[in-house]
Amino acid sequence: MQVDPQVLRPGWFLAGALLLMLAAGGATAVLMGVVAKAPAAEEPLRVVYHINTDDPELHLNALRNLQNHIDGSPDDVSLKIKVLTHGSGISLLQHARTDPDLRSTVNTLKLQDVRFLVCGNSLESRGLERSDLHEVSDRDVVPSGIVELTRLQRSGYTYIKP
Repeated sequence: MQVDPQVLRPGWFLAGALLLMLAAGGATAVLMGVVAKAPAAEEPLRVVYHINTDDPELHLNALRNLQNHIDGSPDDVSLKIKVLTHGSGISLLQHARTDPDLRSTVNTLKLQDVRFLVCGNSLESRGLERSDLHEVSDRDVVPSGIVELTRLQRSGYTYIKP
């Protein structure tokens, strides 16, 4: 039996041994469950929009961007979106009581499961009640907007500041 001298070259031998080790290592990793898995498709993308200014034009633009975010997301991707208002930003929901366009936009977003959160500290410092804002329930009021914003980010929410 004659052996091809090309096969016996040290470089070819090392390449073959390396390939064999990689294949064996990959199989071992799969068997051991070491290979990273893609996130489950049903896990929602979590986003928090941060509103802290009293600017009706910014409010409308931010909510339009949010609607574009929803409209542009693939059908197989579920979204979990929250709008966190604090400081002067709680005026968004004050203006929604009297501005029909803003109210309609807020209502449309709520129908798409967007949740509007309001800072309790901001309500108190401004002498406002929930009833001064458009459709805010007890569960929509968080003790501190900044603390809630931090908590949401730590739990995987992507932060967007329009």
